Amino acid sequence: MTTRQVLYVEDDPVNAMLMQGILELRPGCSLQVARSGAEARRLVIQGRVDLLLCDLHLPDVGGDGLLAQLRAEGLPESVPALLVTAESESVAAQLARSHGYDGYWTKPLDVAATLRSLEHWLDR
Repeated sequence: MTTRQVLYVEDDPVNAMLMQGILELRPGCSLQVARSGAEARRLVIQGRVDLLLCDLHLPDVGGDGLLAQLRAEGLPESVPALLVTAESESVAAQLARSHGYDGYWTKPLDVAATLRSLEHWLDR
């Protein structure tokens, strides 16, 4: 079985630890955390990504603009990208739609719902 590579662009260590804990509940998943847009671009260039999760507020770039940069660096259009944000559902949906994301998750994350959604996006 191929390990699915999830890239989470998140500068808050607590949120990164929470996501790591959630992904540990899903066998066959490996999480890489990028703490900035620059680090995310480097990781996209270096290796395979099966799912991109991206925070909205990063130290060097907004998550709203990062997806286009990562696609330009070689992240395939076929790789699903989700915005992960503390914004309200309606704002998150609008931001995700307007910036090319396939969907969104709102913080605080519900573990069971996140795992179900993870299955959906990884099994596409």
